[in-house]
Amino acid sequence: MTNATASPRRRRSRLAGGLLALAPALAAGCASFVEVPIETPLQAKIDVTAFRRVLVAGFVSELGEEEMDLGSETTRLLQNQLRSNTKMQVVEPDRPPLHDALEGILEKLGEGGRYTRQEREQYQLEADRALQDAESWRKVGEEFQNPLIIAGKLGFEAQNRSGFQAEERVVQDPVSRRQRLVRGNRYLERKGFALNAEFHFIDGRTGATLHKEKFTEEVLYAEDQKASPLSSYFELMDRFLPNFLGVISPQKIRGTRVLLR
Repeated sequence: MTNATASPRRRRSRLAGGLLALAPALAAGCASFVEVPIETPLQAKIDVTAFRRVLVAGFVSELGEEEMDLGSETTRLLQNQLRSNTKMQVVEPDRPPLHDALEGILEKLGEGGRYTRQEREQYQLEADRALQDAESWRKVGEEFQNPLIIAGKLGFEAQNRSGFQAEERVVQDPVSRRQRLVRGNRYLERKGFALNAEFHFIDGRTGATLHKEKFTEEVLYAEDQKASPLSSYFELMDRFLPNFLGVISPQKIRGTRVLLR
């Protein structure tokens, strides 16, 4: 025999199920949202508390004609950032120590003129060896009172990203007077620049590499935009700097969180 009257437990279950079913509608009709700014702390990737000084020792770049001195610009920019954002004393030698090693490599190749592909590859190979030469870096450290040494490789090049791009347009039919969506392709002239950087953080006391960090960024411009290589370089470096500084000092990432009220 079946009991036609539901038990209290079953009635409560049905009531709860009904309220759950109504919850999305109630939330949509009554709830409001608010964005709250938050900061997320990030620890530094290496401990630099043992260093009282920091030395930007120079950078390897591509052989050939350049519209700007990439190494010098980067050295000055990083020195300013380290001076403003760390407690270490920034050592500023008259000549970045890495330049002596690079000039020695160029003397073997024959300085000046146009370089062949083989010579460019040989230069990069020898430059990589110089960056990894712990004994040479230890001697640099002795000369400048055992600082944290920063050196690395840089690449900066113009890019042509012209091509067809999908687009959507709303047009009005001349007969029916109704609007309709039209899809198609349009050829766009786009140019840009790409910046690649590899930073080596070296212990000036031993010459050992503590950490390596690679960055790649690019910026593109429409055909009606005008941008010089120098201004594009600084725009790209602005994107690099928080991550660069995050290697040696704690950083805060700012964002927002959505809360339901």
